[in-house]
Amino acid sequence: MIDQVTFLNENWIWQIGIGGIILWFVFIWKEWPEFGKRRFWVKITIAFLAITSLVIIALKPAISTTNTITTKLVLLTEGYDKEQLDSLTRIHKKLKKHQYKANHPIFEGIDAPDSVFVLGYGVQPYDLWQLDNYNVTYLGRSTPSGVIRFKYDYKNTVGKRQVFTGLYANPQKGNRLILEGPGGAGLDSVSLLVGEQQKFEFTTNLNVKGNYLFSLVEKDTLGETLSTDPIPLIVEDSTPLKIVVVNGFPTFETKYLKNYLAEMGHQVLVRSQITKGRYKFEYFNMERVPMGAFSKKNLESFDLVIIDANSLKNLGRASRIALENSVKENGLGIFIQPDSNFFRASNGLGAFNFLSEKNTETRLDSETKAKLSKHAFVFKDEFLLQHIHTKPNTKIISGYKRIGNGRVGTTVLENTYELVLDGHTTAYQQIWSKLITSLSRKETPQIEWETTSIIAYKDHPFTFEVRTSISKPIVKTNKKYSVSMRSDIDIKNLWKGVTYPRDFGWNTQFIEQDTTKVFEYFVADTSHWKSQMVYKTIEENKRHYKKSLKSETIQNHTIRPIPLLGFYLLFLLCAGCLWLEPKLLRP
Repeated sequence: MIDQVTFLNENWIWQIGIGGIILWFVFIWKEWPEFGKRRFWVKITIAFLAITSLVIIALKPAISTTNTITTKLVLLTEGYDKEQLDSLTRIHKKLKKHQYKANHPIFEGIDAPDSVFVLGYGVQPYDLWQLDNYNVTYLGRSTPSGVIRFKYDYKNTVGKRQVFTGLYANPQKGNRLILEGPGGAGLDSVSLLVGEQQKFEFTTNLNVKGNYLFSLVEKDTLGETLSTDPIPLIVEDSTPLKIVVVNGFPTFETKYLKNYLAEMGHQVLVRSQITKGRYKFEYFNMERVPMGAFSKKNLESFDLVIIDANSLKNLGRASRIALENSVKENGLGIFIQPDSNFFRASNGLGAFNFLSEKNTETRLDSETKAKLSKHAFVFKDEFLLQHIHTKPNTKIISGYKRIGNGRVGTTVLENTYELVLDGHTTAYQQIWSKLITSLSRKETPQIEWETTSIIAYKDHPFTFEVRTSISKPIVKTNKKYSVSMRSDIDIKNLWKGVTYPRDFGWNTQFIEQDTTKVFEYFVADTSHWKSQMVYKTIEENKRHYKKSLKSETIQNHTIRPIPLLGFYLLFLLCAGCLWLEPKLLRP
């Protein structure tokens, strides 16, 4: 403990001090005729004590105490282990216990400790900032049993195949996971096996537009339902794209690709070179339109150009310039079908960097379990490269770069049509659907809503973003409550907000200045997706405490005013002596 005297009225220290010294010198001047006598020295000493008392009373001195806190506190969060708490209590005899309550001040009403032990699943991510200035030891819990990861695109289009993938931790052998449709009918299922973790995948077709609520149901060996978790899904009408396919010669890859694109309702023009100067044209879902050399005019109606690497290399100067300008200015997308020479001499629009490897087969992260043929290369990961397909070991199989308003991409895969021949039609469709969606021309909506998850929880913070050209958007909920928005520092048309939904089920938000683009999300109970929520909390706590561990000892400074009663009494005593002295000692 270190004590240090300070003053509450610091701005007046010099003025009051100098005033006191002047007053004392005035008193000395007044008593100067008696200089040399004993009473002179007694009186100026008493006067000094009286004036000093007045100065101290005016300055209101206080003691600043710096305490090095030695208390340790254990923060009990949901799911904490009582045996772990007992062990800590035996080691730290004066350990204080505090129950964590989400979305409330953690240390309100208690003294700040020098170190904190966090037991249980951990602090909610939106409360972690409250522990930034403390030495925190997160003891955590083991991975909970249940679905800890579940991934799917919550917004899809009619006619597409919807894929749900997940990871189940500590499965119970014999239990089953069932994907149920909006009416409760079982659509797909998987049996759980013994092990630490098990991946699973469900698929279903989307046929009708609307907002749907699928469910992930777990049942035991007797058929009893153990849990039911909601899967909200928004199905929109598909927007057909206009695609031109240019090949130096007909290929099996293009044959199966054009059939798939036509089946999906896209407008497709295929131009294949038969001999020098002679071309074969095919049209699907569109009128016959002549397509010779590329020009700004004949490209402006298309959303995507699929062209083989050799045809791209041999484009004339005028066609190349028209293609590049359409990408940069109009947002046209290009997919380059590679050949063996493309990976060693890519330049211009196809300027990608690759790394050679021996493997000529691969599996993708989520699209298929079947093996795919590929060239003996993978993408070199670079800052401007955007990933489309990756291997489980994070090697990049398909990617693209932004060029102006458009995108140019390619892949190291080859002969993907072999998937169809081997009966993996769904996998084939998923691969090409992702490629086409990633690269095709993107409309620039006036309002675009974004969120990491469509599922919110009642009375819990739900964060979202909105991109809009509206200068000061006013966001309101379906209950007409306003939501406070914060503008992004770097991106002027990006706004961020947090809302606390009150009603279960589908909720909506909209911008008051333009109600045409409504944002829809689903509000669930906190009992749903419990294992996934707990797992995310554990992982977020581990990451946060690992990077923000403090080694400094926390110090608590307190200011305690010095009692002034003694100085009042001293002043009265000194003033009384000076008043009585001439009366008692008068000759």
